[in-house]
Amino acid sequence: MDLKQNIIRTAYKLFAEKGYEKTTVSEIIESVGSSKGGFYHHFKSKDEVLEAITINYIKDLVRYYEKMQEKNVESTIESLNNVFITINKCKANKIEEWPEIGKIYSFNGNNTILRKMAEEFEIVTTELYKKLIIQGNEEGIFNVKYPEYLAGLWTRELIRIYSIIPQIILAKDTKKYVEFTELLKFSEELINGALGFDTNKIKIKEEALSYVKYCRDQFSKQDNYKGGS
Repeated sequence: MDLKQNIIRTAYKLFAEKGYEKTTVSEIIESVGSSKGGFYHHFKSKDEVLEAITINYIKDLVRYYEKMQEKNVESTIESLNNVFITINKCKANKIEEWPEIGKIYSFNGNNTILRKMAEEFEIVTTELYKKLIIQGNEEGIFNVKYPEYLAGLWTRELIRIYSIIPQIILAKDTKKYVEFTELLKFSEELINGALGFDTNKIKIKEEALSYVKYCRDQFSKQDNYKGGS
């Protein structure tokens, strides 16, 4: 492992243990066993290290997307459905790290880095949806006039869903669950309607609720959920 990746890995552990604000650059350098020059050759500050951790998270998602596209799927519609399934799998595979991730990103002024993560997620996911929508247009499955705008809308709907899911996982109030289900129905009908489908060929509600159930089951076993999604 090269020095840059070692710094990122070590900083991740320190941020998760002590919190981002309480971790100093000196502690990162000492834990890595590097010199100040070695650290500052790659990063100007611990802010940049946190940004690198965030970018690595998005890169993991991109790798999942790439693996998904390598599979010999039956149809464009199946590929479109697999995007949401893939995101859920990516998140579920990191479920044991959620308490650490929550601690890393819980600090005053965290809005900038969280916005950065959301922006990067939106860019890569929108691009994939756009590609698949154009592919569907070419195949005559649907006739979407503005693929990029629909792809962006679709991605933002997913971001909204994921922003609510942590509350639903922990919620004991059935009213919140019912309201969340209604949102999922709305999003599903919105996307299917935009694609010109009379029936819901794109599955959002079913996959989201399955993901919530999986997370609830895992947290009931671990009993250590402290945030993150």
